[in-house]
Amino acid sequence: MSEFPDYVDVDYTGGEGEDPEDYPTLEEKIEKAVEVVKTGLEEYETPAIMWTGGKDSTLTLYFVKEVAEQYGYDLPPAVFIDHYQHFDELLDFVDRWAEEWDLDVIFARNEDVGEYVDEHGLEPGDDIPVDELSEHNQHHIRNILEYEEDTFPFLLDTYVGNHLLKTVALNNTLEEHDIDGIISGIRWDEQEARADETFFSPRH
Repeated sequence: MSEFPDYVDVDYTGGEGEDPEDYPTLEEKIEKAVEVVKTGLEEYETPAIMWTGGKDSTLTLYFVKEVAEQYGYDLPPAVFIDHYQHFDELLDFVDRWAEEWDLDVIFARNEDVGEYVDEHGLEPGDDIPVDELSEHNQHHIRNILEYEEDTFPFLLDTYVGNHLLKTVALNNTLEEHDIDGIISGIRWDEQEARADETFFSPRH
């Protein structure tokens, strides 16, 4: 844990071995959620809330907003990963509620890829030449992903596309804004791997 901020004092094992049955009523779920959010807002210096514009993350954002207002905390910014393939209606929804709730929204984008897509009028599925991208993106493609093809498709559900448009975009944003903690809403029973998640989970 030495690589994580030494000023953060959270229990990384909290929630281990638990499941939804440990919080059988809505009141108990809300009470635990308030406790977790308050701890996160107290312990992290520059937290942010992940917001996709979907129902789960919007509920999480609303909940954090309510806790912050009720207990006198600053509302962290919301990070929205813009992978250049959103429906206009979703972007309109994000803009509407950002204004309604007076949110600071940080748009995480891999602008190098986005600029190439815009300049060449690409549609999802069109090929992007690796050597047309920045050294940073080429490093991720060649050295981290060990991808050897000359091109990759402009798609989210591919190894390279997902990594560049989401992971790289998010990591760059976390570094640029010095974000030390992310608040994210996930369903306990949505995926098998998430059943073992703890309330505070260290990430490299």
